[in-house]
Amino acid sequence: MPFWIESPVAKEESFSRRVANELSTEDDRLEHGVFTYFLLKGLRREADMDSNGVITVDELYLYVSREVPRATGQEQHPVKKGFVEGQLILGIID
Repeated sequence: MPFWIESPVAKEESFSRRVANELSTEDDRLEHGVFTYFLLKGLRREADMDSNGVITVDELYLYVSREVPRATGQEQHPVKKGFVEGQLILGIID
């Protein structure tokens, strides 16, 4: 399956599990905090929004920012800081 990768120009991009005044949510059933659970689930395939076999930072952020608030009753909201020109690829799925 052919694909291309655009190299990012800027290199500063970060995720945070919550807004500054929010508490992190833990759930023993998930075996992780809620943010970490959905971050890992997204990297495993769920965040591939366009089903092209590539997980980008934007796809992962969209997935996590939708799922974490839903799972925490709107008590936790992930934040993305920084910028990248082009696509920043986090993973390629078989």
